[in-house]
Amino acid sequence: MLQRIHQVFAIEELRKRIIYTLGMLLVFRIGSYIPVPGVDTKQLAEVLSGAFGAGIFQFINLFTGGALRRFSLFGLGVIPYINASIILSLLIPVFPKLKELQQQGREGRRKLTQYTRWGTVILALLQSYAMSYLVIRYGLAQPTVGFFLTSIIALTTGTIFLMWIGERITENGIGNGISMLIMAGIIARFPGQLQQTYLEVSAGTVSPIWAVGLVVLFIVVIAGTVVIQQGQRKIPIQYAKRTAGRRVYGGHTAHLPMRVNQGGVIPIIFASAILTLPSSIAAWVPGLQWLQAYVSPGSLIYLITYVLLIFFFTYFYSSLVFDPHDLAKNLREAGGFIPGVRPGEPTARYLMDIQGRLLLVGAVFLAAIAVLPYLFRAVSNIRSFWLGGTSLLIVVGVGIDTIMQIEAHLVMRQYESLVKGAAFLGRRRG
Repeated sequence: MLQRIHQVFAIEELRKRIIYTLGMLLVFRIGSYIPVPGVDTKQLAEVLSGAFGAGIFQFINLFTGGALRRFSLFGLGVIPYINASIILSLLIPVFPKLKELQQQGREGRRKLTQYTRWGTVILALLQSYAMSYLVIRYGLAQPTVGFFLTSIIALTTGTIFLMWIGERITENGIGNGISMLIMAGIIARFPGQLQQTYLEVSAGTVSPIWAVGLVVLFIVVIAGTVVIQQGQRKIPIQYAKRTAGRRVYGGHTAHLPMRVNQGGVIPIIFASAILTLPSSIAAWVPGLQWLQAYVSPGSLIYLITYVLLIFFFTYFYSSLVFDPHDLAKNLREAGGFIPGVRPGEPTARYLMDIQGRLLLVGAVFLAAIAVLPYLFRAVSNIRSFWLGGTSLLIVVGVGIDTIMQIEAHLVMRQYESLVKGAAFLGRRRG
């Protein structure tokens, strides 16, 4: 383990990327403690601890490391960015021009990224206005134009700055920047939730047996997440031999890896983001408070809808990133085929069949891991949120992706060393 860490930091580029990422995450955590002026943060924390904070506020707190409870500059976190990404993803299949941009490679992705940025700014303005209005409505700040402007500008600017940090981490650091920010916010809340669980056991409100069961379930969820994130099926691809002059090309065998969970943590993030809306609307609109009992996290309707949304986004996201027909066409043009399957449309149907079965397994696994902690808390009386399936899936999933990226850097460096060594030996022999 120590040797592996030494290898990682021995590579200058990798060391700089890791330090850069940690530095940006530190900026994120510092900013989450700088409050917007004019808000009674103690009363705000009490309000969000009640039934009013069960919807979107709990979700934002989860992803920002509690920044919303402090009404800090980063109080909205990257939630507007996530919402903008969801909306754009849903619009791509509907509008042909967006579909064309997605298929145009790097330039098209750059254009879609710009649309996501503008969508983030618009949603950040709307959400910051809503947050400011609610703070005033509950008497936590003075209802002045100055506070409104200060709050909206501060929260919106904070979200834009976090979006910039995420893009810089993706470009100059390690891992996906937005995912790293979300993971950092979740991890920041773990110590407090562990302390809350300890206090519940010490006070006698929770049995020590349930606490041990919680730890066991924690390990099971982590193991299950690793399995689902790493699981894949390798499809054998055979390339036909082709002769060009005196040279023979092809004739080799390769493998097409198809992951069980192609969407990673995206389906569960999208499902969680959408599910915050009903409970939040019920809390905001007078006369709809009775609806919260049915749509709050842990209720039967909530869990059923949660599972259905996870299934939907698992299949929907896969359809965006993996097209069996395009793959079958490319294989045919390259002279590749799957043994025992005819090229063209039969290959596409074969890949669709395998994809459907893998996605079903992945969706069932994701839904089970996401719902299991709610069921456990219902029978154990443990109220701390540190075992939330959503949070663990994100932390473990992002952690695995980051480790794989680091491993890719190590392999690339070893490959470069081998090439340089071979070139040096060649010069000596020459």
